[in-house]
Amino acid sequence: MTIWTPQLSGQGPVYRQLAQAIGQAVEQGELQAGQRLPTHRALADKLGVTVGTITRAYAEAEHQGWLTARVGAGTYVREEALEPAVSWHIRQPDPSRIELWQNLPILQDREPAFRNAIEQLLATPERVNALMEYSSVNGELPQREIVCAWLNKYGFTATLDRLFFSFGSQNGLLLSLMACGAVGETVLCEGLTYPGLSTLCHPLRIQLKGLAMDEEGILPQALEKACQSGGYRTLYLNPTIHNPTTSIMSLARRQEILALCERYQLIIIEDDVHGTLPEVRPPALVELSPERVIHLGSFAKNTSAGLRIGYMIVPSHLHSAMSIAVRGCCWMITPLMIELTCQWLQSGQADQMLLNQRKVLRQRGELLRHHLGAHQVQYQEGGMHAWLPLPAHWRSPAFVQSADHLGIGVAGAELFTAGHFPSPQAVRLSISHPGDNISLDKALGILRQLLDSEPTPQWVI
Repeated sequence: MTIWTPQLSGQGPVYRQLAQAIGQAVEQGELQAGQRLPTHRALADKLGVTVGTITRAYAEAEHQGWLTARVGAGTYVREEALEPAVSWHIRQPDPSRIELWQNLPILQDREPAFRNAIEQLLATPERVNALMEYSSVNGELPQREIVCAWLNKYGFTATLDRLFFSFGSQNGLLLSLMACGAVGETVLCEGLTYPGLSTLCHPLRIQLKGLAMDEEGILPQALEKACQSGGYRTLYLNPTIHNPTTSIMSLARRQEILALCERYQLIIIEDDVHGTLPEVRPPALVELSPERVIHLGSFAKNTSAGLRIGYMIVPSHLHSAMSIAVRGCCWMITPLMIELTCQWLQSGQADQMLLNQRKVLRQRGELLRHHLGAHQVQYQEGGMHAWLPLPAHWRSPAFVQSADHLGIGVAGAELFTAGHFPSPQAVRLSISHPGDNISLDKALGILRQLLDSEPTPQWVI
């Protein structure tokens, strides 16, 4: 069989020439999505170069988004639908569709609260002018006092010296990876994980190692086995209303995981972006081990995504590293947006928005159970999403495409797999995404009928 042979440009290192040739071949259709490339040895012999050169070229092409490596199966041209780093995005509103795709905050009228906050600011011109200048790397002291007081009210022990701000939790995740020195390394995480982590790790050349899970989240024995086999130092976890499976890690499991992290000297990045939504929840990991955990939270989910203000509770020994990360990334978090957030916290607007969010999510949880309770749908009170294991006659890609054909957007399990973790046959349903309960009710009814039907030939994958 004739193997694919690239045409090299002759300019620059051979591995880069080969990576560029792969990209051009994909763009021109010479290499098709899903096509397997020659083995490292076969292509090395064909080109008269070392196996190491091919390995480096394939790695470069994978980083550029052209290829994907499958353990034990070879290297393939990447299929977009299987790669979160290139396919995960915010879908714009479309009146002809109902999206259950993204965990967006419930629609609320925030204009009055925004107007009040702006009017209060404008009443003190000297304060406005001060907010237009450079600020401290971790925000002004009065701002940190307000945020700490609000977090303490909801059960989080945040102290002034450990609180940092971020441009939302995604930016907080970036800053945390930088502060942990994880760039270019391998980060441990749940086998199914937040797609934004994959998106972020791709340009940072961070490899993800997904670990086995059960109904509580990551398995302690899987974590210990990984720690025994490699020198890892960073673990990303989403222990409360896990994205996408909705699991909530028990207190006993949290203590067991923390004990292992202490033994193997792992720093945990705790993504707790949904942490204030449930009314009852176990203590956050940071509460149990403040010097072992970087805690990420955000006001995007419970108040407004547009403010782009998040917060981090950082171990004291990482204070300097986090300060350097913030300065290197953006120098400071915009003081004006932090101030607007603080106005909402002090006025009670943030509390009201959170209560409204909980109320609507409670209603939507009831709709979810009404339509899909018989299909073992998994949901936690206060959650923005549900996890739906599919019946045996459905595969996730086929179900996603069938739902899409019916005007319903859902997220397949393959979008959430970390590294080479096997993808289950399931989908995530973001019940917070539709604009109203009527739309959600309609979408869930359509999905219930789809679950009970057989896949038509064009959707069998």
